[in-house]
Amino acid sequence: MSDFEKKIDKTLDRVGTGVNRAQTGCVVVLANLFFAAFCAWGAYAGYISWKLQTNGISVTGTVVQMREQSDAESGCCTYVPVVQFEANGQTFTFEGGIASDPPQYQVGESVPVVYDPADPQTAQINKGFERWIFPVLIIPAMLFAAIVVNIFAVRAWRKGEALMDG
Repeated sequence: MSDFEKKIDKTLDRVGTGVNRAQTGCVVVLANLFFAAFCAWGAYAGYISWKLQTNGISVTGTVVQMREQSDAESGCCTYVPVVQFEANGQTFTFEGGIASDPPQYQVGESVPVVYDPADPQTAQINKGFERWIFPVLIIPAMLFAAIVVNIFAVRAWRKGEALMDG
């Protein structure tokens, strides 16, 4: 192999390493934006739960429907309670935060509700698990996923390897 060919091979290796690093950087940025968006969603849900816990008004609501949700894999079904309650002489309806199978509630069942007096449309079933499960699970899960992805990405970037084959 001539010196010219060796220089071309070395240059192509450098270009390939640069392309792999650029690809890794783009993937990491997009993945971290994804994780940050879910963390923000979890933080918002936690803020709403905290706001309702500290300033909310507790009333009794009634499950008026169990809305069926389809599962993309098996086709059917989990059930989300649709709850109705009265505040300020008006009737409000909202969906519970947890879908389950078998249904966790029955139509006609009374449930504790907490709502925002400034905005009664902001309401939740007043059970700790119901109100806190999403933020308590999603934030740590997204932080853990971000740490794992970033560890692998830094390793790949340092070596100049492709993060993903394809």
